[in-house]
Amino acid sequence: MHRVESKQTYTTCRGGATSVYPETVVVDEYEPGSRSVRVHDADRSGPQYDIPVSYFHETAHTRQGTRRKTGYYLVRS
Repeated sequence: MHRVESKQTYTTCRGGATSVYPETVVVDEYEPGSRSVRVHDADRSGPQYDIPVSYFHETAHTRQGTRRKTGYYLVRS
């Protein structure tokens, strides 16, 4: 499983904001074993969000090489 840490930056796998969450987010806090990650949008203009940890991936592609359709992938540690 991918390791989520504070201050990491993620962007959506589809490229663009979702109906609920912003396109690019920065991790504020994550407790290992927790079900959600507390984030804010990259420009800090909006509120904080709690996004399920299962939405966060290390890369935009699966192990089989196909592009992910949902979630966020790591762009900067």
